[in-house]
This record gives sequence, structure tokens and C-alpha cells, in this order.
Amino acid sequence: MNATIKLLLFYGFSFIFPITSFAFLNKPRLHQSSQTEQKDVIISSLDPDSTINRRAPDFRMKDISGNWVSLADYRGKIVILDFWASWCVPCRQSFPAVKLAMDRYKDSKEIQFLFIDTRETSADYKNLAQKFLKETGYNFEVLFDEFGEDGKMNKYYFKYGLIGIPTKIFIDKKGIIRAKSIGFRPGQTDQEAANELYKEIDILRK
Repeated sequence: MNATIKLLLFYGFSFIFPITSFAFLNKPRLHQSSQTEQKDVIISSLDPDSTINRRAPDFRMKDISGNWVSLADYRGKIVILDFWASWCVPCRQSFPAVKLAMDRYKDSKEIQFLFIDTRETSADYKNLAQKFLKETGYNFEVLFDEFGEDGKMNKYYFKYGLIGIPTKIFIDKKGIIRAKSIGFRPGQTDQEAANELYKEIDILRK
């Protein structure tokens, strides 16, 4: 299946907005979007789909309780990594759809959702994440990205080839990255967005 991925990069921002797209099994084309009057750029030197159909990089990150968690802990499961940050409005807007997906598969032992808190700039990022979960009632399993060589909270953000948040990574039972969902689409209902997640997850369950 050939697929096209539209990537929109706004100067001065660190998330992809407002276009959501999926990177499927075949390598997509990269091109400009005409849906905004603001200047678009073609992402050429940084290919966000370089990880598709490749083994997911293993990780070791701490959860809110301070316990170390690795991708290897979920070997044999379908894993959905949702990269987000407490300051990222589109990330928060995408969560109701993710919650619908979590509820749909809550009885499945083969599916695991992990929420990677990344690119935080506040030293109080752990408390901010806890406050957010308490205010929203989300029972997300949050992991905190490690600090990279530049001293910023972006180690696995870059290892997974991200160019912005929110980004969702779909990993199959063999540990292979099969799809990415980049950004948030305004105007789409929570159920419509959830249906797209269902589709990707159900493909991996077959």
C-alpha cells in the first residue's frame, strides 16, 4: 500500500500541527501541504519514516513511581508509544481519542499503551505530569524521556526519529515499528480519531 505523509513544520514551534497522518508499511513521499498560508517546508534531511519496518530502539525510562521500564518488558505485545509533553496543547487534544482506544482494548493482554513525556523544559516536569493525570483522571502509564547529549529531555525523541509531538508509534509483537501517527487534526471528532487508531491496532493483531 502506497501512502502519502504530509508534514507541516511551523517556525518557532516544536510540534506538528494541524495535520495528522499515518506512515504505513511502504515508504511514503514527503511533500508540502497547501492547507496553510504560513510558509511550509519540505522535510528532506530528516526523514521521519526512516524507522518504519525497522526494529524499534529499545529504551529504558523511569515511570512516575521511579521504576525503570524498558521496551523488552513488553516483548510479544503490541505497543503504542504516545510521545507528548505537558505544555503541548495538540497532545492534550488528542488524548480523548486515545482514551477511547484504551477502553476498547482494556481486556486485551496483548496491547500496551505507553505515554512518553518528552521535551519538557521545566525542572518540575514530574509534578506537572502527575498534576495533569490527577486533573483529567487519565490512567496513563507515563514514562519520562531521558536526557540526551545536549542536556535536553529528548534522548528517545530522537532515537525514534521524531520531528514533533504528538506522535504515536505502533510497534508489532516482534518489536518492529509498523506505523506512525503524527500531529493532531482539528475538526475531527474524538470518535473519528479513535477509529483511525483502531484500524492500525487491528492490523497488528492479525
